[in-house]
Amino acid sequence: MTSTPMLIQHIRLARQPIVDRELNTIGYELLYRAQDADQTARISNSNQATASVVINALTEIGLDVLVGTQQAFINVPLKLLFNDVLKGIVARQMVLEILETVECNESTAEAMATLKQLGFRIALDDFPVGNIGQPCVKNAHYVKLDVLSDGVDKIAQVVKHAHDAGLKVIAEKVEEWSDYETLKAAGVDYFQGHFFSRPEMIVRQTIRANKAHLLSMLILLQDENVTLDAISEKINTDLGLTYRLLRLVNSAAIGMRRKVESVPDAVRMLGINTIRSMVYLSALTGVAGKPSALITTAMVRARFAELLSKKTGLGNPSSAFMVGLFSTLDAFYDQPIEQIVGELPLSDSIAEALVSRKGVLGEILEYLVFYERGIWLDGDEITNKLNACAPELYVEAVNWAEKIS
Repeated sequence: MTSTPMLIQHIRLARQPIVDRELNTIGYELLYRAQDADQTARISNSNQATASVVINALTEIGLDVLVGTQQAFINVPLKLLFNDVLKGIVARQMVLEILETVECNESTAEAMATLKQLGFRIALDDFPVGNIGQPCVKNAHYVKLDVLSDGVDKIAQVVKHAHDAGLKVIAEKVEEWSDYETLKAAGVDYFQGHFFSRPEMIVRQTIRANKAHLLSMLILLQDENVTLDAISEKINTDLGLTYRLLRLVNSAAIGMRRKVESVPDAVRMLGINTIRSMVYLSALTGVAGKPSALITTAMVRARFAELLSKKTGLGNPSSAFMVGLFSTLDAFYDQPIEQIVGELPLSDSIAEALVSRKGVLGEILEYLVFYERGIWLDGDEITNKLNACAPELYVEAVNWAEKIS
């Protein structure tokens, strides 16, 4: 379809392994990249960079793909350290790297303690070798020391001091094999740098987010009395957000991996705090884009399927909505629908409807696809039921989709 490229954006990040003293990989630092050709980060907004890495890692690519069972090290700037947004997305594998621009004082120590209690591990990034005694150190697990800035000799001199403070030492920007050997002899625990591996770029297509919709979601989520039903209804109007929501439910990092029948199911599983964190981080990424023909098609199908289900009593209306909404994902991602469905925690009835048009939901999907092409079906009892109400409901679905676009 010619309209597809308008809706697609490429999300990208790089990863660089962190290895132990025997060069076994214990984790990866996930690095922001603005363009495919970038070899280094071009960061104009550190909050946006971190938000992009977190959202891409958890909902677009998946920590299981990026790091397997190892740890994922992610930079955290000042604003996000003192913001509640990270509290809603605790992932067992994530190590938060507190940037060197954050002052290592008691306030920082308290913020780190809160994140630590939630289950995060904490690293102090590019930490000055002379600051091992500062207040925030007591709540960190790792300290990352920069070989290019501090030099091998200075780092070697503070390794024991760091160990006495309860820190594991990571030497980063290790460029030469000889530096690795010297630092290993000095007792450094882990290593990161070009001597072992340069950052590897990972790129994936995704649906372009609607910034205006994300902002309106944020406004809704600020209401202390907001209900899960209201949140579900709002999410239901955004294909990209619905997709990310289900990817998050299915994320090994979050630890749910349960099948869902509808968006309300997913919202109840994750809870308001996690939804708020996901929406906030999505808005921070700075992506924009107005829904065009393909998204409109998805929204019309979703509403049409829901209305058909309600009117005829065939299937579950919320599940029918999801089947219609996700029926165009193969066009968005240029991937077989079987592959996409396999990555989402969908119930068997929804998955079978999308992949092979089986079951009542599959029959509804088959019907609406033919209907939008102007092909009138007849024959069995289900089709006759759908024919009886389709013209009126299709107009209602189109009007609804136009209003929310």
